[in-house]
This record gives sequence, C-alpha cells and structure tokens, in this order.
Amino acid sequence: MQAALTSSAVRPAGLAQAVRPSAQRPRVARAVVCSAAPKKEAVAAGVTAAAVAVLANPLAAEAAVTPSLNNLLGSLVAGGVVLAAIAGAITAVSNFDSIRR
Repeated sequence: MQAALTSSAVRPAGLAQAVRPSAQRPRVARAVVCSAAPKKEAVAAGVTAAAVAVLANPLAAEAAVTPSLNNLLGSLVAGGVVLAAIAGAITAVSNFDSIRR
C-alpha cells in the first residue's frame, strides 16, 4: 500500500518532481514580451471619443469669452511667465555661482 501512495500517479505532478530532482527537466528561460500598445490605443480612442462628445455639444459651440474669463486667462499666462522667469534666474545663478567644496 505504501508503494501505491508514493507513486507519481497518486501525487500531484509538482510533488513528484520535488521528490525526484534528477527526473526534472531543465528549465528554459523564455522571453516574455508585454506590450502596452493595445492599452495605449484604447486610452487614446477613449480620449478622442470624449473630446468629440464635448465639442459636439451645442452649448460648447455657443460659449463666448466673457471679460472676466479673458482676465482670468491673461492672469494665468502672466503668472506662468513670472514663474518661468524666476526659474530661469535661479538656474542661471546656480550655474554661474557654483559651490566647490
């Protein structure tokens, strides 16, 4: 009865291979290629469909730029220019006056 319990027919294949390491076949490394292209294409298609749906809305076609919206957009652009100037000045000073220790 013990011989019947230790045969590979009774045990799962993983256990039979673990008991007899000489009977294992060598493992061969396989190249696994994961492609994110289908996911990117699906996301791009979804974004395009959403953009078309928004632009096809009749309210978006009739929207006008109000003076307050124009001032808001102008202030955002001016703030971006100021931040870019500050970043450029910091970069220039840090490159010009480097610290050597």
